Amino acid sequence: MLLRCPTLNDTRCILFDTLFGTNSAPILLIDPESEGAVVDANKKALEFYGYSRDEFRQLHVYDINTLGRAVLAVMREISSWSGGHYPQRFRHRLADGTVRDVHVYAGPIDLVDRKLLLCVVQDITEVIEGEQFNRLLLESVNVGVCGIDNAGAFTFVNPEAVRAFGFLHESEVIKLDIRRFLGTADRPMDGEAHRVLEAAATGAAVQGLECTMRREDGTLFPVRLVASPIRVGDEVKGAVLSFTDLTRERQREDEVADLMNAIPGAVFRAVMKPRGEIEITYFNGAARSLLGLADGDDPTSPAVLSPLLTRPGWVGLVRSLRGAARRLGAWEREFPIGGMGEGKWLLGRASTRRQPNGDVVFNGVLLDITDRKLLEARLEDAALTDPLTGLANRRRFEIALKESERLHATTGSPYSLIVIDIDHFKQLNDRYGHGAGDDTLRCLADTLRLRSRQSDCVARWGGEEFVLLLPATTMGLASALASDIRSAVTEARLSADGLSVSIGVGEVVLGEDAGAFFRRVDAALYRAKANGRDRVELA
Repeated sequence: MLLRCPTLNDTRCILFDTLFGTNSAPILLIDPESEGAVVDANKKALEFYGYSRDEFRQLHVYDINTLGRAVLAVMREISSWSGGHYPQRFRHRLADGTVRDVHVYAGPIDLVDRKLLLCVVQDITEVIEGEQFNRLLLESVNVGVCGIDNAGAFTFVNPEAVRAFGFLHESEVIKLDIRRFLGTADRPMDGEAHRVLEAAATGAAVQGLECTMRREDGTLFPVRLVASPIRVGDEVKGAVLSFTDLTRERQREDEVADLMNAIPGAVFRAVMKPRGEIEITYFNGAARSLLGLADGDDPTSPAVLSPLLTRPGWVGLVRSLRGAARRLGAWEREFPIGGMGEGKWLLGRASTRRQPNGDVVFNGVLLDITDRKLLEARLEDAALTDPLTGLANRRRFEIALKESERLHATTGSPYSLIVIDIDHFKQLNDRYGHGAGDDTLRCLADTLRLRSRQSDCVARWGGEEFVLLLPATTMGLASALASDIRSAVTEARLSADGLSVSIGVGEVVLGEDAGAFFRRVDAALYRAKANGRDRVELA
């Protein structure tokens, strides 16, 4: 651009104002021969930099450029160019000290036989900040991000993609083609790798594609990939690819699978639908052994699982699962599986979580507690058994008596009670010793055991006193059994001097509680003793 003015003074200012005073961009006039002195500035420049016109004319270019005096060499280089304005990126300091990123379109201008620089300034601070943000974003994410053109050549790569491909710097990658990293070495475009190029060529987006990529050294790694087309107007100019290296995720999955298979039990996952249907979706490798299934059996199949429990067992199990699902609480239940002799006891525990679609997911474990249940049964039996005679002890008898009382109250079922005491037992102990006394107690226990039914409860009440609870038995049958027991003891001659027992027997009456009933029969026993022993008295 060539401008001719008669003098470099007021005429120059008038001409500069005429040409650029109302321009929407800040414009500066610089004299490169006077160390970059600011000759003039338009109104927009005054507003942008925050100086008055007189203040501006006292400045040099290095006063506003953060390069300082180093900018003079650049300015002199630009002033040597012939024709045209060429953009340069600088950082300019405003009057208040603020620094802005600018593009300066500078070119030489002849004014009254002097060569000056006309500089058009564009504020690009927000653009730069956006670029920096995007750059920082791409550099900080832990997924690989790269751009490709329609032909598959890289247009940009972030540091994570550079690392994933096995390089040190993006300059090593930017000249390459995406095909170099897709598929396997012998089948580079196998599977769905074509879809990546289709996204760049046709705009067909790819979501969540799990495929294999390879590094520069030829090693393969699994990825989950998304390809989004880049559109300019109606044209597809390429695609942005983002991919996540699944190597560590796959390793964790394998580690979790190994851990689950090492757990001494069956890890399971089940889903309960909103209407209550239950579906087993996962069992770990230990499930077949725990459940006693064949190698080819699918432990998640209802047809395979259904024979493991009885129908009441399944009903109770499902009911407990539904209860846990309703309250979204932990589920825990002990239940038997399998047949008699080969069955097991399992303990099931699971946490619950409701899904957005209304399903409730159970994540839990089944543990074999058969040994524990057997031990508990043995301990419970020991706690309820008289160690000398092997009969039920007083505690077990009281439990059985309460159960008979409950049945009588709810169903009207009768029950009877026999209370037995050995006559003159203390004398026998004193004469023959406690060993003989213990033998006598055991012999009487055998006599009662032989004459009782499986539903009866025969117990040692304490000392030499025994009780026999007879469910669903009336007074007639109970008194006949009591007389038979008395006769059997007398005829057995359980001691050298003979042995006899006194017996009280009775049948519960309507509305009578168990405690009152027992005291009534026990009183009949004492009447038998008071009336001469070796006899049966009815309560």
